[in-house]
Amino acid sequence: KELEKRALEMIDQAVGEANTLKLAANRAIVFALAGDLYWRFDEKRARDLFRSAGDDILVANLESEKEKKESDDPYLSFYEYGGVRQQVLPIIAKHDADLALELLVQTRPAKVSEALAKAALPNAKQEGGMFNYNPEQNRVRQEIALEQRFAVLAAEQNPDKAIKLIKDSLAKGVSWNILPLLQKLNKKDEKKASSLADDVIRKIADTDLTKKTEELGAAIQFLQYSTNPNAPKNPKEKQFKFTDGQLKTLADKIVSTFMQPANSLELTMSMTRAIPSLEKVVPEKMAFLKQKQTEAMKNLPPELKRFQRQEKLWNPNSTAEEILAELPKLNEFEKAQAYPALTRKIAQIEDEERAKKLIEQIPDEKTRANATEQFESAKINRTAKDGKLDEAKKLIGNLSKKKTQIQKLVALAMEFNKKNTEKDRETAANLMKDAKVLINEFPEDEDEINDLMEVVKGYAVIEPVQAFRLFDPIVDQINDFVQATAILSKYNKRNRSFKKGELVMQVAGGGWENLLIYRYIGQMQLLGKADLNRMNLLTNKFQRVDARTIVKLYVAQGFLKEEKQGENQNFGGDEQEFYFDF
Repeated sequence: KELEKRALEMIDQAVGEANTLKLAANRAIVFALAGDLYWRFDEKRARDLFRSAGDDILVANLESEKEKKESDDPYLSFYEYGGVRQQVLPIIAKHDADLALELLVQTRPAKVSEALAKAALPNAKQEGGMFNYNPEQNRVRQEIALEQRFAVLAAEQNPDKAIKLIKDSLAKGVSWNILPLLQKLNKKDEKKASSLADDVIRKIADTDLTKKTEELGAAIQFLQYSTNPNAPKNPKEKQFKFTDGQLKTLADKIVSTFMQPANSLELTMSMTRAIPSLEKVVPEKMAFLKQKQTEAMKNLPPELKRFQRQEKLWNPNSTAEEILAELPKLNEFEKAQAYPALTRKIAQIEDEERAKKLIEQIPDEKTRANATEQFESAKINRTAKDGKLDEAKKLIGNLSKKKTQIQKLVALAMEFNKKNTEKDRETAANLMKDAKVLINEFPEDEDEINDLMEVVKGYAVIEPVQAFRLFDPIVDQINDFVQATAILSKYNKRNRSFKKGELVMQVAGGGWENLLIYRYIGQMQLLGKADLNRMNLLTNKFQRVDARTIVKLYVAQGFLKEEKQGENQNFGGDEQEFYFDF
């Protein structure tokens, strides 16, 4: 209770300092994060904070419009993706979907409202796509995706309300975001998920996909999801699946779209992307479709034919064998794009003999080494997740890269520590010592500080005193980095990390330049879990008000987060694990 009180004091401090911030978008983010954390203690105060966030979104909209009018940067509107509305409103929807929908409408910029109304017209044609970026349609897609995301967040609170939200949203269009909702509903009620999937497929079937390229893209993604040969064979949780009948209807609609007399370049490229999946659902239609594809390909310029062939590199349904077969046809630049995709595919393979044969066929020596490293790393992950920790420990010796060794040693140490026996805790401590030997405690470059912070992550759970000892001097480096970036931003109008000399806050970290302050949120949250009072003192070492405010919220968030069973189980991966669920 004392520590919870301390966390609430940190939140109140952040809210108090928010009033000194220049940017309305920053104030909105502070109020939203504070409301999210206050919810379980005081729903009324949380709602008041959410409404304050909504008010500041309106001010941020005005500031954004003013900036566009005064700026001579023609690309300024391109930076709108992931703006403050897209960050703040989902936090509110997690607790109160009705309030989020109310604020969604209240804070909707006039241009977005106009674009939505235009897109809803029966004969409205979507002109966006891979060859024709359309900012207006991009805004429509974002808005529909946001609305449908609220339904996903509402699903756990009230599945029936979520279904109504998504059905209303379908009138505006179909997006890929519907799939996570179907997956959530499926865990609670398979029949309701299947019924909603019927509505989704019916909407696609009733849409002229030659005019609605976004819906066509979503339809192809649904098909690829359902026919993906690289999907886990035995997932721990039952996954949502479209029924055979739904897939047949979906595939028939996609085929009929491609068989229209006048195919655009966009449709021709989409056809190539869809054919591998269509072959598995409607093989009887492939002869006609491939004939149509051959005719369409005759009119393609040579460079687009190459582009079409390269699509195999990023098609989720492509196998490692298919990518290998394409390599001789690619130039050096294209091979550089193909190799990362190939190594990722090989890492997913559980059959060691098959994986090693594929690695031997890679012509580039460096890529062979990378593929071996990634495969061994993935093998360690699988072994550890199966509970074979001693075997996983032995496998770490097969790794050659220091960065990967540190990641796996730390992750394995944390797994041993969870077993909570004296012997396992001792093993965890020894693994952390092995990892610590590999780092430079006084990092001199980006790689070295990343390695050190990986070790901090492990020690925060296993031996917090060591973690704080390593992290304390890093705060000074983060301060230097943030202040230096702030100064440089004055001389770069396109810098999106600072505005008016103030750090642009992000709900879940990240950002355009991946600043150190955001990169190590996960570690700071774990340190707060380990010793909130000590971490609170460290947050006071952040010199800038903007940095100190957001860090206090992140730390309080990590402390108050109730970790659910199975959460944050990304064993030793490259992705940072934050305590975010919005």
